[in-house]
Amino acid sequence: MTEQTPTPLRRNLARDILDLLRERGAVPGERLSRPALAEALGVSRTPVNGAIALLEELGAVRTEGRSVRLCSLDLAPEALQPGGEETGVARLLVAIARGRADGTVGDEVSERQLAQHLGMGRGVVVQALAQLAEAGVVSRNRGHGWRFTAGFASAEERAASYRFRLLIEPAALLEPGFTLPPGFATQMRREHQGFLDRPWRDDDAVAFFRINAEFHAGLAEASGNRFIAAAVVQQNRLRTLANYSWRLGDERVGVSVREHLAILDSLQAGDRDRAALQMRLHLTDAMALRKPGAR
Repeated sequence: MTEQTPTPLRRNLARDILDLLRERGAVPGERLSRPALAEALGVSRTPVNGAIALLEELGAVRTEGRSVRLCSLDLAPEALQPGGEETGVARLLVAIARGRADGTVGDEVSERQLAQHLGMGRGVVVQALAQLAEAGVVSRNRGHGWRFTAGFASAEERAASYRFRLLIEPAALLEPGFTLPPGFATQMRREHQGFLDRPWRDDDAVAFFRINAEFHAGLAEASGNRFIAAAVVQQNRLRTLANYSWRLGDERVGVSVREHLAILDSLQAGDRDRAALQMRLHLTDAMALRKPGAR
């Protein structure tokens, strides 16, 4: 991966940095602290360094020795959008997910098998498997090939997952230490709104799940309860492929986005009781759409 084709993580983090700076009212000429940015965004310094390097390429910041100076917050909207190669990986991830759902992609695969079966280049297959490995969906075999980790074995298991989430996710919003991290609401609003502003494509399922998972995991993390946060991260891993093979249409995408934004509205207004009720309704509606026998 070259600097001309930044990874999704680097691109997303660069957007998050700009959102955070806008929210704080930063102005050109201001010095930025890498450790402070890493702490505010809940990541290590290494990915922040990569995002800073990308922002410097785009003219948003300038490094001066070990320090960083803000040059501009006004980047062209397309500057941090996914590139063609990333779109190809997303299409392949959707194809893999659907292959897993219909049984044409087995529990163990090789890069060559996937490339031949799905008609994609070996390089794109390698990137897709790397993303799935990072998400905990596949692991490399000791000898040869890759093995998919356990997801939902049945529609009944998926329903059980929703019932578990109904126990913990609304409760997370009522935890005594609940606090939204800086920049979280701004980032979520911008990324969710993007799905209301453009036509839906099948390969959008990958980006949509990433944002969906970040929303639910971010609220769980904001609870201040590490047990809740860990449980939601595990649930996100289990539902990765099920969501990549999205079959509920663009209308349901719009409903989900608006429900997330309504939860944020209540949280930012300080009404956590209402937010918890909205979360319960959101998960209940989603579970009804995923009931056994439904697609």
